[in-house]
Amino acid sequence: MLRLEKHYGMSRATLERIGAFIVMWALFENQLETALWRLTGENPNGVRPSTDAVPVTALISRFREETSGAAGDDWRMVVDLICETAGCLAEYRNAIAHGQLLPASVGGGSILNARWHGEQRKREPVTAHLDENLVGSMLDALQELLICMQAIVFDDAPPFSNPRILERQQPLRRARSLAGEIRHLTALMNHEKY
Repeated sequence: MLRLEKHYGMSRATLERIGAFIVMWALFENQLETALWRLTGENPNGVRPSTDAVPVTALISRFREETSGAAGDDWRMVVDLICETAGCLAEYRNAIAHGQLLPASVGGGSILNARWHGEQRKREPVTAHLDENLVGSMLDALQELLICMQAIVFDDAPPFSNPRILERQQPLRRARSLAGEIRHLTALMNHEKY
């Protein structure tokens, strides 16, 4: 912890939030898989489920596809908000979990798919800016996704007509906005209108 504080400029509060974010993301991934089983009617008891060993980005896409035919504009809006927010959070999580920490002397954070040696990468670079407030905002956005996933997984009401889910549109819009802004903060800071 002292090394991360001294060389990378990360406070203990930031490190605690990063740990909480990683744990909550694992909860989200697990509940997303279970939600897909419920939405598709899949029974994984005793068999290998269709979601096994599928990357989370593919699960998010599948969640959108599997729910696109369900009735109601409100449901489709909630699904879009969940998927867009989850996409930004997944990239942020991957930058933290698989990226290279940057020292405080260059602004800190973590970067994934950097091209420091001129190498070609399959994916574009992703930067996760890390401070107490930014990671805290990403935690708030992730909490909104968990509320919806838990309602899909555990509530008796059908998800596409469940008021507990449908009433989350405004908090989900805020979550999407926060997650998108923080995920794309480097691009925004370099934009002339920012």
